[in-house]
Amino acid sequence: MAASFLPALYCFAAYPECRSSLEKVNTSWKVYFVAIAAGFIPVLSYFGSHYPAFPWGRPVAVHLARAFANNLFLSPLWEEIIWRGCFLRKVRSFSSASSGILLMSVGWTIWHGGYIAFLMSGGVPIKVLSVLPFTYFFSGILLGSVFEMGRGSLWPCVLLHSALNATTAIYYSGFNRASELGSYVSELTFMAIVAAIVFIIAVRSGRCAGPSSALSAV
Repeated sequence: MAASFLPALYCFAAYPECRSSLEKVNTSWKVYFVAIAAGFIPVLSYFGSHYPAFPWGRPVAVHLARAFANNLFLSPLWEEIIWRGCFLRKVRSFSSASSGILLMSVGWTIWHGGYIAFLMSGGVPIKVLSVLPFTYFFSGILLGSVFEMGRGSLWPCVLLHSALNATTAIYYSGFNRASELGSYVSELTFMAIVAAIVFIIAVRSGRCAGPSSALSAV
């Protein structure tokens, strides 16, 4: 959180286009729906788990709602300001939608290197951690594509990011799944599939928008 707050504050203060991304909330309800639905991708990690118990029920739902609310105005918001509201918009000023999203996703993956190192110091096996860079890359594609589909509105991305963080915390906190390789591989598989589908839709919608692309039109 500390690493993202100050850069986000600088981006918000220095770049008007970043502020406009936060001010725009009236994007399509379909984009909001896709964002919230995709936020539950970590639950699909269950298909790679060796533990039969599915993490659900009233206590889990309450915990999920609390985790989502706690995330909403913390790291997800600040990181979205930096990477979608600022970085992606700057890149999109001289690139296509596809190139911009892919370049941003590479940076997004590198950005999480410190967190991966933190998990390693906490005892998470390297074989598990080796999956995470790919998961972060595809999550970057997903977030960038949602931003593109939302015509430069940051809020669908904030909701998606908060849901991903909350659902990940809920799923991996039980039954020692934090060290279970199968769960991570399952999550990566579903993340890659969903990200690819949303990416194609976003790129096509950007082309249909014509010369005034999805982001430059904001």
